[in-house]
Amino acid sequence: MKIGLLDHMGYGNLGDAATQEALIASIKMRLPDADIVGFSLNPDDTRKRHNILCYSITHWHPGLNKSSQIGTDSRSFQPRLKAILKKIPVFSRIVRRTLYLVRELVHLGRSFKVLRSLDSLIIAGGGQLCELWRGPWSHPYNVFKFSLLTKIANRKLLFLNVGAGPLDSTLSRVFIRCSVCLADYVSFRDIQSQTLVRRLGVKRQTRVFSDSVYALDMSDYEISNTARASRPLVGLNPIGFCDPRIWPKKDFSAYSRYLDNLAAFLLWLLSSNYRIRIFSGETSVDVYALEDLKGRLLSSLPSADINEIFMLPSENVRDLMAQMSEFEFVITSKFHGVVFSHMLSKPVIALSYHNKIDDLMRTVGHGQYCLSIENFDGERLKNTFTALVENAPELKSQFRRITGIYSDALKTQFDELFVPENLQFISHKLATERDGAVLGGSV
Repeated sequence: MKIGLLDHMGYGNLGDAATQEALIASIKMRLPDADIVGFSLNPDDTRKRHNILCYSITHWHPGLNKSSQIGTDSRSFQPRLKAILKKIPVFSRIVRRTLYLVRELVHLGRSFKVLRSLDSLIIAGGGQLCELWRGPWSHPYNVFKFSLLTKIANRKLLFLNVGAGPLDSTLSRVFIRCSVCLADYVSFRDIQSQTLVRRLGVKRQTRVFSDSVYALDMSDYEISNTARASRPLVGLNPIGFCDPRIWPKKDFSAYSRYLDNLAAFLLWLLSSNYRIRIFSGETSVDVYALEDLKGRLLSSLPSADINEIFMLPSENVRDLMAQMSEFEFVITSKFHGVVFSHMLSKPVIALSYHNKIDDLMRTVGHGQYCLSIENFDGERLKNTFTALVENAPELKSQFRRITGIYSDALKTQFDELFVPENLQFISHKLATERDGAVLGGSV
């Protein structure tokens, strides 16, 4: 059996990497001979990270045609051609759009050929049904074109525990509605995503399960048992929120205010006898924020202390889990930073920039420790952290129970989808559901 996994991944987001690790391991456990093929934004990264063959979601990607660019005379002509075209703006736009269309059509043909070689395509990962990054012609269009090509190729299409929103533009909503209606199986990672897609007019049956990362077998990771220290260690994960250089919403004042509040809070932690580690699970978006936060602390702390506080960004899920296992408390703005904290039984505060984080924190009964990244201030963060410390034993117990429930539910879901003896029955069931009327999703 040959299975494709599509996710908008490839730029070092370890939440995305963990999702694919969980799915690959879960599929291989049930179908040891399965041939798994990836589709991502950066195929080279995906091949190295997951040791699978991978193709690009787009007609462009990092490293494309690098080898052919070396030593070719035709490439030396390109700068001169571009200079000429710049002098004729209207003609330049026509040429660019024509080239884009041609490349996209070629990419569609190549992708269709690969999809025909598969038995099924699984679109998985949290933010797949989303236009946050670069609007409708990014994620929504990519999901639609692969959904349509999969069904034209007469292959099974599964949306597995995906997240949805924001979907503000009409075109994004059309792309996502059509994609979900084409699918043979659809499950969301939260009720809010399911509700949003239903509001688009989707009437078919869908389900709700927790994020697929909760299926990771934690015994595969070397996790240290943190003993309670006289100076507890706090892990903080800053992001490039509203950074004009990297974030979709560009607001330098909001970005500066966020980092100023973080810096003040970190200094308060140090004065309150806590140790600090700044960590990251996605350098592509966090790199500037890490440097700018470091700059704010340099005026108040010795450089030796700064170097001890800032950890090197994790390169893989295993390293990130090992780092986080050392913390007693976590403060993060990442959805999967919250998920990893739950799995490691670490009391966590979420500085949330997206409804998906709010929903996750509420779902586990942890909403009082979720603050808006735009509106929190130093005093409120201090008070929330103090309450977190006081309730730590109860929270750890709660997280162990919840992650166990989520893991068991995902095992049942994956058994239904991937255990060989279930496949024929499930195929018939999916066809019936797709063609039939709609019932509610199940949690």
